Amino acid sequence: MAARVVILAAGSGTRMRSRIPKALHPVAGRPLVDWVVAIAQAVSAAPPVVVVGPGAAPVAEHLAGRAVLAEQPEPRGTGDALRCARPHLADAEALVVLYGDVPLLRPASVASLLERFVAAGAGAAILTARPPDPRGYGRILRDGAGQFVGVVEEADLVGGGRDDRGGRLDEVNAGVYVFDPARLWPVLDGLQPGNRQGELYLSEAPQRMGPVATRGLEDPEEMLGVNDRVQLAAVAAVARRRVLEQLMRDGVTVEDPAATWVDADVRVGPDTVLRPGTVLGGRTVIGRDCVIGPFAHISDSEVGDGCRLAACHLEGCRLADRVTVGPFNRVRAGSVLEAASRLGTFTEVNRSRIGAGSAVPHLAYLGDATLGRDVNVGAGTITANWDGATKHPTVVGDGARLGSDTVLVAPVTVGPGAYTGAGSVITQDVPPGALGVARARQRTLVGWARRRRGAAGTGHNEQAPPGAGATPGHGEAS
Repeated sequence: MAARVVILAAGSGTRMRSRIPKALHPVAGRPLVDWVVAIAQAVSAAPPVVVVGPGAAPVAEHLAGRAVLAEQPEPRGTGDALRCARPHLADAEALVVLYGDVPLLRPASVASLLERFVAAGAGAAILTARPPDPRGYGRILRDGAGQFVGVVEEADLVGGGRDDRGGRLDEVNAGVYVFDPARLWPVLDGLQPGNRQGELYLSEAPQRMGPVATRGLEDPEEMLGVNDRVQLAAVAAVARRRVLEQLMRDGVTVEDPAATWVDADVRVGPDTVLRPGTVLGGRTVIGRDCVIGPFAHISDSEVGDGCRLAACHLEGCRLADRVTVGPFNRVRAGSVLEAASRLGTFTEVNRSRIGAGSAVPHLAYLGDATLGRDVNVGAGTITANWDGATKHPTVVGDGARLGSDTVLVAPVTVGPGAYTGAGSVITQDVPPGALGVARARQRTLVGWARRRRGAAGTGHNEQAPPGAGATPGHGEAS
C-alpha cells in the first residue's frame, strides 16, 4: 500500500517567544521538525508533505529537497491544515498524519498503527495513550463495549473530564492518524467549526469514517509535544536519555548519564568511556577505546581510536588515533592532529596540522601552521599569523625543536631538524639543521637597584653572576 505522510506544522508557536520558528528549535542537536521528518522517512519512501503557516520561509529553506511544502494561509484548525495538503497527495492509498512538534514518536509505533489500519480495513486509525496527567490532550470516547466513539478536545470537555458513567477520561489522542483518503476528503469538506475555538478539528473526522482502529502506546513519553520552552526542555531531556541508553547498549561506558549530554547525530565507538560533564554535539564521531572528559566539549569533530581527551574544547576538527589532548586546550575548525600527537595544557590550535608524534606541551598558539612529525614546541611559543589584513602560513619541518617563547612571524619556515633559541622572534626562514636565534644581547648593571633606592638601600645588593652577559644559546624545548 502506497502510504504518504503529512506533517502538520502550521502553528505560529507564539508561546515559544522566539524569532526562530518553533519547528527549527533544536532537540538534542537536531531541529524539532527533523525528528518528525525522520519518522516520516522511516514509514514511507515518498517525501512528506509539511503544512506550514505564512512566513515560514526559514522552514522551507531548511527542508528544501527533503519535503514538499504546503501553506495554510489562515489558522483555521488541523482539519483545514490537512485539506491544504490535498493537492500533493493524489497518489496516496493511505495517509499518515503527524504533528511537527511531537519528536519522540518511535517509527515502530507509527508503522504498527499503519499495519493495524490495513489489517482492519478501517477508514481511520488513531494512536492513543494513557499518560499520568492527561491535561492538554483530547480525550478518547468509547462506548460500553469499548469501541471507539470519538474524540473530544480538552477545550470542549464538560463534566470535569468524566464519561457518562462518572469514570475519568484518561485515554488521550496522541495526534497520530492513518486515513483512507477516499473516505477522508469528503468528510473534511463537510467539517464545520462547531466548537469553542471556531476551528475545524481533524479529530472530528474519524468518527464519521466507518470502522476506526486504535493502538495504545506503551510509552506515553512518545506523545510529548512542544508548545513552549518548558516543554522543549522536557522533550530534549527524554531525547538525550534515549541517546545515552542506546550508546550504553552498544558498548559505550557513560559514567554519569545525568551529567553527560550527547546529541542525536553523534556516533561513539565501543569501549569508549564518557566521563562526567562531557558534551558531544553536532555530527561528532568518536572512535573505539577512547576516554573523553571529564568536562570535554566536542562538536562536529572526528576523533580516532584510543584517544585521551580531558577538559578541552574541540570544534570542527579531526584527530587521528592515539591523540592526547590535556585540559584547557582549544582546537578550532579546520585543524588536524595526526597520530600520537599531544597537546598538554593551555594551547589553542586554529586551521593547523600537528604532525604524527609531535608535542605542544603548554601555553602556545598555532594558527595557520603545519608541523611535521616529531616536532617539539616550547612553552609560550606562538605563530604571529595575521598582519592586520591577511593570514599567513607557518611551516615547521620534521624533528624541529622550537625553544620556549619563540614567536614565528609568518610567513616563515623552520626546516627539518632545525632549532630556535628561547625568546627568539623568528622573521626569516631557518634552514634544515640550523639554529635560529633572534634576541638582543643581555646587559647586567651591577648595583643598579641599590643606587635606585637611595644611599640607605633597602633592596638587594645585586651582583652579576660569573660570566654575566649574553650568549646566543638555545632554550630547551619542553
